Amino acid sequence: MERARLFELLDSEPLRIRLLRALRESWSDFRSDPVGFLTALFGAESESLGKRLWRGLRDHCREFRADPQSYLASLVRRSEPDRQRRQIILVSSMLYIVVIALILSLDRMASRRPPAPFPSPTIAHAPVTLIEPLSPPRLYAPRQKERAGGGGGGGRKEPSPPSFGRLPKAELRPPIVAPSPHLPEIKQPSLPVLPTIMAQPELLPKLDLSLPLGDPTSRASVPSSGPGSGGGIGTGHGGGVGPGRGVGYGPGEGWNTGGGEPRIGGGDIASRPIITFKPRPEWTEEARRNRIEGIVVLSATFAADGTVKHIRVLRGLGYGLDEKAIEAASRIRFIPARDARGNPVDWRGTIYVEFHLL
Repeated sequence: MERARLFELLDSEPLRIRLLRALRESWSDFRSDPVGFLTALFGAESESLGKRLWRGLRDHCREFRADPQSYLASLVRRSEPDRQRRQIILVSSMLYIVVIALILSLDRMASRRPPAPFPSPTIAHAPVTLIEPLSPPRLYAPRQKERAGGGGGGGRKEPSPPSFGRLPKAELRPPIVAPSPHLPEIKQPSLPVLPTIMAQPELLPKLDLSLPLGDPTSRASVPSSGPGSGGGIGTGHGGGVGPGRGVGYGPGEGWNTGGGEPRIGGGDIASRPIITFKPRPEWTEEARRNRIEGIVVLSATFAADGTVKHIRVLRGLGYGLDEKAIEAASRIRFIPARDARGNPVDWRGTIYVEFHLL
């Protein structure tokens, strides 16, 4: 009878249903008395949880081997103390087995994982700009074959001839104030401007600076601008000095000196300057980066003392190359030009500085 009832219970309730019911009842016990449930689950004895679980499993195995039917029947009986004790042992065993299985699985996974390789070092590549070699710029010495030309004249329609004196300062740019032998009417001007003429400075005669302004070829001593017109000094017209028409000196037109049409050139000399040293001009980083090339044309005075003076850019390239060309021209070494008597004289010439890429 007991055996038939046992198998009836086993057939009527599957194991998973009984386990769910046991877990539900354990949860109800935990909610009603958490402290008592945990005390009953883990025990207050000094014995560890593992030993108590092992002892409980061993007792269950011994009871099952002694009488399997009675053991299975006791699992489904309604005896409250035994039911609660067996449920606690069953749940604890399941938790214990799950934790051990999880630890073993993690350990196995960690042992199978290959060691992480060392990261390969990253090499940073800095951009490199390749600069092509440059051909050394060429610097040409002055080769002035033409004679200078041009002239100037002036006056203020005064009856007396122009007075003797020194020439005003010469520059290769238009004058702002025309020369006059008379003292300025304003004794102390707020912005004084020197009178000038437009001519090559090296071609004009050098006179005593203590002399008043005037015409070096005149013999008159009474200060006078002369019967010319347009300002300046002389018998011509235009704001220069002399009988010509322009802002230069002497017979001729326009500017400069030498007669005829105005042009840059040499004076009455027997030999031109002889270049003994030509420095190599330097490139600027800006010009190299923008690949600028061409020729810088300079006008300069090769003075009688062996120095290059009054350097002026006639045609430039920009990007700092004009300044580099002027620096190179100022370092030129040469033997000065000489006149018919063998005396060193100033010479105004043109310098060509080439900047070419390969």
